[in-house]
Amino acid sequence: MKGDFEQAVNNNEITAYLKGEGDYFSPEEFNMGYHSYIMNFMGMMFYLEKRVNPYQELVKYFKLYLSSLKEDALDAWSLFKNIGCFYYFRKNNRYFLTQNKDLIDELTAEEKKKIGVLYRYLRENFDKVPGAADMRPINDQMKFVYEDGCPYDLFSF
Repeated sequence: MKGDFEQAVNNNEITAYLKGEGDYFSPEEFNMGYHSYIMNFMGMMFYLEKRVNPYQELVKYFKLYLSSLKEDALDAWSLFKNIGCFYYFRKNNRYFLTQNKDLIDELTAEEKKKIGVLYRYLRENFDKVPGAADMRPINDQMKFVYEDGCPYDLFSF
């Protein structure tokens, strides 16, 4: 990855950063060269942790990112992975994330509905995600998100 989260903020490229596009692509060493969402999410958390209101900024940037997503396999996969990263880091109170704050709680009903639409789209079109044939089924992968503390059935929003 050539770009960092500060660059993404300065260039209004938050969505590209969270999707891992262009300068923000982080190759995942053990995942056949696919994008490492967790590396980018960690970079964002590291940047935000130094800010005055990091959680509020996380919510703002996530809402901006969510508003840009379309019904396609790559956008839905990106959302799935980024939400998974949030719960993974929150589970262990890493960075500024704590168990008493849930990113999903900060979203409007319309934003939650969009998550549901994209999660259902992903479940129905998982075969279109690069490398899906070598991955566990999406419902199995979702179990990890629940184990990390997600209290919602994101497919039902």
